[in-house]
Amino acid sequence: MRRLLAIALSALCLASMPAAAHHSLAPYIQTRAESVVGTVKEFAWVNPHTWLTVLVRDEHGETAEWVFEGVATSRLTQAGFKKETLMPGDVISVTYSPRRDGKTGGMFVGVTFADGKSLRLNRNQLLGVQRIE
Repeated sequence: MRRLLAIALSALCLASMPAAAHHSLAPYIQTRAESVVGTVKEFAWVNPHTWLTVLVRDEHGETAEWVFEGVATSRLTQAGFKKETLMPGDVISVTYSPRRDGKTGGMFVGVTFADGKSLRLNRNQLLGVQRIE
């Protein structure tokens, strides 16, 4: 009986622990970083994931929407982002992990602004790992 109670309490404790991530980053090639220059169309500062839509011009002058998934607002804040960081009309370079399926967009990991200033997420912020200092 004690053993069953100990197992039940252990399971309850484990179930109440916050998860490090609620889904996999498997759709993205995390070992590659690519970048693209474009104009911000929209920056959705929402949880559980932020979204960045950028208008990118190709070599033929055609404009396409590239959509980038981002991490939660709390993780972006740790990297120095704010809701007002990316505004429609801003020209930026987006650094991202590309999609495995080859479609445009990916998981954004950083941005560089026209003035050269940049903000980047570190691996811990991407994975939701708490750093203990």
